[in-house]
Amino acid sequence: MKLVAKQYNVSFDTLKKHTSPDYKADPKYRFYQGNHVESHLYEGIQPAEFYDKLENVLASQKSAFKINIALGYDLVSRTDDSETRYFHPNLSNTSVFNSPIAINSKADIRKKVISEIRSMELADKLNYPKSGYLVKAITGFKIFIYKREHALGDSEAVIPKAIRDNRSVINFPKTNNKCVFHCIAYHKQEDSKKDPRRIQSLVKHAFKQYCSYKDINYTLSLFRSFKPIDILQFDELEDCFQLNINVFTMDVETGKVECIRRSDKEYDAINILSHENHALYIKNIDMLQCKYQCSKCEMIFVSSDKLRNHKKNQCELVNIESFPEDPTIYRPASNTIRSLLTKYSIKKTDQYIDHFIVYDFEAILKPTATQHGENTVFTNEHIPVSVSIADSLTEEVRCFVNDDPKELLKDMFQYISDVGTKIQQYNVFKYKPLLRKIIDAQGLAGMEIPGVSLGNTYKTQDVDAWARSGDFASFFDFHSKLGFGKKLSDYGKIKQTLDQVPVFGFNSGRYDINLIKADLFATIGTDNINTVIKNPSYMCIATSDMKMLDISNYVPAGTSYAKYLSTYLGDCKCDDRIRCVCGLGKGIFPYEYITSFNVLNETKVPPQSAFDSKLRGTSISGDDYERVKFVWEYYDMKSIKDLLIWYNNLDVVPFIKAIKAQRELFKRFNLDMFTDGVSLPGLSEKVMYQTCFNNLQYPDKKPANAFQFPVKRLGGYKSQDAKAKREFADRRYRFSRSYQQQAWTHRWQHIGQLCQVQHRP
Repeated sequence: MKLVAKQYNVSFDTLKKHTSPDYKADPKYRFYQGNHVESHLYEGIQPAEFYDKLENVLASQKSAFKINIALGYDLVSRTDDSETRYFHPNLSNTSVFNSPIAINSKADIRKKVISEIRSMELADKLNYPKSGYLVKAITGFKIFIYKREHALGDSEAVIPKAIRDNRSVINFPKTNNKCVFHCIAYHKQEDSKKDPRRIQSLVKHAFKQYCSYKDINYTLSLFRSFKPIDILQFDELEDCFQLNINVFTMDVETGKVECIRRSDKEYDAINILSHENHALYIKNIDMLQCKYQCSKCEMIFVSSDKLRNHKKNQCELVNIESFPEDPTIYRPASNTIRSLLTKYSIKKTDQYIDHFIVYDFEAILKPTATQHGENTVFTNEHIPVSVSIADSLTEEVRCFVNDDPKELLKDMFQYISDVGTKIQQYNVFKYKPLLRKIIDAQGLAGMEIPGVSLGNTYKTQDVDAWARSGDFASFFDFHSKLGFGKKLSDYGKIKQTLDQVPVFGFNSGRYDINLIKADLFATIGTDNINTVIKNPSYMCIATSDMKMLDISNYVPAGTSYAKYLSTYLGDCKCDDRIRCVCGLGKGIFPYEYITSFNVLNETKVPPQSAFDSKLRGTSISGDDYERVKFVWEYYDMKSIKDLLIWYNNLDVVPFIKAIKAQRELFKRFNLDMFTDGVSLPGLSEKVMYQTCFNNLQYPDKKPANAFQFPVKRLGGYKSQDAKAKREFADRRYRFSRSYQQQAWTHRWQHIGQLCQVQHRP
């Protein structure tokens, strides 16, 4: 029996206990063995036993694996303590981790599993059938072990050229399944001129050392037939060779290097690259990860060329902080177009961007019953189904309807791009005299114009010649193809302003953007994009050709869309509200009736009950329903989809008129609502700074008059002393006029010096 215990690496007492005829298996434990998965079920245990049993199961594994855990628990009714329900451990409902956790070392058991679970609130992982139940206790758990094949030592693996040619990696030839021992032998070799092709004797010596550590008799046949070593057994290799073994993988296509095993021991570290179960030695992990660090300032660069340039030009640079000699007064940035119009003496053109785009989304309410926390249930999911877009230039309205949110966004932004190009053409035509003056005054460098010589500077006559020769179809075509660096010239500044077409929504920062956020940035891209976020809303999303803004940021908080329209356009003046077609009338749509996209294909007017709202607890009146039937007939609607388009368009048509009216308010202060600020506070600040410095005067710097001690007060002191029959102390109150003049003048001069703040460079 002792030989058996030694063979299977178990203690003699444990083996004797389990082979005894009196031994009984734990009734609270059940084990299930599959080809690729095994599970360990514990039920009816105390919470204190959970971590010990979990660690015992994980520590008994001999090869790399993945793990997930399902919880079993008892619920008790909030109203009746005798009413309880037990839920068996099930990964689909109560998994501790969202996905199985990979374990590549014994240390991972503590770091990735035990410590992670201890930091969790396990009650949040549980599902509740109703909000009327509480957790009584977590009484069971089921451990799922997923077997993995991650043994390093496959000498037949084909190594791609990207790894073979990398100078930071050594691929040992003909390792015969002992590539890990080749890496260890090469690393421990102390010769400065070590050759990876001549280390066979060192590999054999390392293998003998490992056999001695494992108490295995070394033979030549064992050396030749040795199997690859599983990554989980690297803990033994670390203790045997006194090394920290870190293992990395590399994505051949992207070059991304990821660490899959990091040792936390205090030995010398060796880095190994794992590819197709083959181990390669990493000479310099920083170079493999494209991290090049300057030895002087410790800055990190992504290439050796950038590091070399840094050492040549920047490493010895000393930053000198300078301050203005004279203090200045803060003033907000001025309008770019107005500043350039003034600079280049253009007087018949204003600084306002005239045209813009508006949009509005509608969504269907897809029923769902998702538990979120103990007391919250998500009843519906908002899915965008349509978007209406209008612009102030063409005054056309388009509504896109699609059951796929991604395709809906593609249609939306393609249309915005087409209309935006027309608005950009209008802007360039309006400011063409200014643009031509800038070109004549400053010129355009060759690097800013595609297809021309880089060393020259070009003027308007060159632009006109290119247009005549057909190189550019028009001045706008030339303008749209210009490119500028980060340091913008005057032309670059105004081009940025003219090309960014304002795109407005109402409450879009809180609702519309968050509604489409999952697919928005995949559609418009993330290159050259800037955002202004005021949680939980987006105040501004700007790209090179548009600037998405929320009109809610330009009005007092809590202003509804109906209130906004009535403020700037007035209310509907139609006598018959049922047959109103002025565009300011009330729109009605059965939100909660539309639970799927197919409902939009229904060809009849929805029943009156379809317009009821359970969420708000409201119902529409008979007049409102009559208006729905009138609209259906008046616009010759064929399906509920037509009603959706009418309702969606009703939100954007008056929106344009209201924005135009609101702009006039800020034009009184020479402010452009589109370019001078993204919110009402930003515009208000500029209004404040237009007037706050008016009629200000510098303080008088003349010396102050000397203090004169009051004669009446001095006489009062004398009379008090006379009544008290005490001698008047002349030495206390008698000050000469010259002394008073000198003392007080000196003091006021000192105070004046303190008040004069002098800035020195």
